[in-house]
Amino acid sequence: MHLRFGLAFLRCFLTAGLIGSLAASLAFADTDRAALEQKKDQLFQQMLANPANLDVAFAYADISAQLGDNEGAVSALEQMLLFNPNLPRVDLELGALYFRMGSFEVAQSYFEKAAAAHPPPEVQKRIDEYLALIAQQTSPTRLSGYLFFGAQYQSDANIAPASGMIVSPIGPVLLNQQFVKESDWDIFANGSLLYTYDLGDQNHDTLEVTGTGLVNHYMKVGRLDLDFGEVTAGPRLRFPELPDTIVAAPTIKPYAILNEVGLGEHQYFDTYGAGWEMTGIVWHDVALRGAFEFRQKTFDNANDRPLSSGLTGNDKIVALQATKPVTANSALSFEFDYVDQLTQLRYYANQSYAAAATYHIRYDGPWFLHYPMETSAYVNRLYSVYFAPDPCCVTGGGFSARDDRRWRFGVIQGLQVTDNIELIVQFERDIVSSNLALYGYTSNSVVLGPQIKF
Repeated sequence: MHLRFGLAFLRCFLTAGLIGSLAASLAFADTDRAALEQKKDQLFQQMLANPANLDVAFAYADISAQLGDNEGAVSALEQMLLFNPNLPRVDLELGALYFRMGSFEVAQSYFEKAAAAHPPPEVQKRIDEYLALIAQQTSPTRLSGYLFFGAQYQSDANIAPASGMIVSPIGPVLLNQQFVKESDWDIFANGSLLYTYDLGDQNHDTLEVTGTGLVNHYMKVGRLDLDFGEVTAGPRLRFPELPDTIVAAPTIKPYAILNEVGLGEHQYFDTYGAGWEMTGIVWHDVALRGAFEFRQKTFDNANDRPLSSGLTGNDKIVALQATKPVTANSALSFEFDYVDQLTQLRYYANQSYAAAATYHIRYDGPWFLHYPMETSAYVNRLYSVYFAPDPCCVTGGGFSARDDRRWRFGVIQGLQVTDNIELIVQFERDIVSSNLALYGYTSNSVVLGPQIKF
């Protein structure tokens, strides 16, 4: 039953990670880009015919910025200032464009010029927001993160089979009630911090330290109460932009890993290891991430899990992710994961293969809401093949190595209530089939709580 504790932990951790990634940035799909490019060309011809038409110049700048042509947008807006230098809104947009290009000093000069003209309150608010971001970006140190807390209901909280009868080496056995399916509520809190220190070199390389934590408490199955904390640290190296390469903004990050996990108010395991991450953007708008990790884990026994130390060993993990915009406000993400888990007791050792797809969309909410809403729908398929027969159970042909198949379906709904607080609701169905009945289960869960970003 010990691997089941690991699965419970994995489910909580992946839930937290998925919720934490709801606000991913979205770009234009190819069909939208083609239409905007055509409109941009039409506006450019109108600008040539009538350079004093400020409405046309502003429309051209807006579309250029949407297409990522910041230089073209800057040129159009600066032309507007030649005809009328007292346009605070144009100064604001120029500041925003230079901010996107990383020219913070120039951006600040435009924002200060716009503020000096005593603009309307909505313009002044944007100016203040950008000036605060510039102060943050130009600081050699930055701290960001999120905190998510709330309650979760699970129809199979202990991840156990619905039937208490299994076939063991000595014949049919009726399991103790604690190992049979049981529903429960738990309260939880999880969060993540990212500390970044600018190393001050020409490529803007940084040192990144991340901290991730999770605690939860069940109302009935307290032996599954979980405490998790992990720290990673390493430099993120940015390569200079090369015009002839198909990869934009490439980075590479080697990092060290340390974590500590408690289960049921007792030490469960600790980990040390190292990882290697690479990121980049290909074909203009496809964000890629690849990572490899090696984790050495040491497990401790407890009264209700005397064989936990048999899980001691190492994990080798490979993760590949790709995110592609579908429309201006939606994106599709794919992920493949491979885990090679070696353990002291060979019937715990396994290789797992997982594939996942997520569709995320951001849209305007009802008229009475002042912030947008966002929805993510996801599906996950997992295969786990174990190396040796499990002595707990037998099948029709005698002892068998465990072979699991898993589906996970879910929907996450986000409702923004303030600039940095979002109410999250998640619905998930988890279906695991196994050749050993002890490890098969089906569970439905609901998660509700606020997420605070800073």
